[in-house]
Amino acid sequence: MISFAPLIATAAMAVACAVLSVFVVARRWAFIGEGISHSGFGGAGAAWLIMLASPALAAAEWMPYVAVLFFCLGTALAIGYMSRGNRVAGDAAIGIFLVASLAFGFLARHIYLHVRGVDPSAFEQLLFGLSNVIDRPRAIVTVLVSGAVLLTLAALGKEILSYCFDPQMAQASGVRVGVIHYLLMLLIAVTVIVGMPIIGSPLVTALLVLPAVTATQLTQRLRQVFVIAIATALAAVVAGVIVHAKWTFIPVGPAVVLTLFVIFLTSYVAGRARTAQSALS
Repeated sequence: MISFAPLIATAAMAVACAVLSVFVVARRWAFIGEGISHSGFGGAGAAWLIMLASPALAAAEWMPYVAVLFFCLGTALAIGYMSRGNRVAGDAAIGIFLVASLAFGFLARHIYLHVRGVDPSAFEQLLFGLSNVIDRPRAIVTVLVSGAVLLTLAALGKEILSYCFDPQMAQASGVRVGVIHYLLMLLIAVTVIVGMPIIGSPLVTALLVLPAVTATQLTQRLRQVFVIAIATALAAVVAGVIVHAKWTFIPVGPAVVLTLFVIFLTSYVAGRARTAQSALS
């Protein structure tokens, strides 16, 4: 049976990711969500070690999520700082935090498993997503955060688009590109944070890339790209939630990502067929 609260939360998160994906793809930041989401896994690892060291916090199930919040935001700002001004190449900065955080998270998990004999709190949820644990309060928070992300993007849409497509021209036009740069990083981080418990740390990046890439296979008109990206993300998450509701042993995250992939392949074939038909005409 499909629960109403998880479905609403997942849909809200998907819309925010879909809109962000257009800016992410335009800025060629497809890899950045991966770096930020894996930093959250490293943050959870730090929390698990703290829970081992402090008996008073051993049963604190909220600890991993607080650590995820701080690590994701911190990593987003760190990647933003290192990649701005060519201090370090963008993909290199992302890769540094990705591998370090992922390795630390898995190391902490194995230490916890060795000491306690069970997986740490939230391990499976952060990896694969478990929408059935999204209760009403969490769903409300997810909807509010997703709404705040969308309102920010709507309010600064022109400036963000200008920065994504041509940063130098945007700066010459008076856009505060430094502010926009860090703002985008933080918006991606916030969206990753709310998406991790739903579809999992390694997979949330798919919602920050595939909707926009799918849309650009079918059209180059910006307004239509946004519409198709949102529709693609919503279709994927609804399909993922339905699959999980029918076969509970299938996690939501993989179901959502594979649905996104199938939609992308379909749009790619349709786009190539249309191009070939136009060439023949």
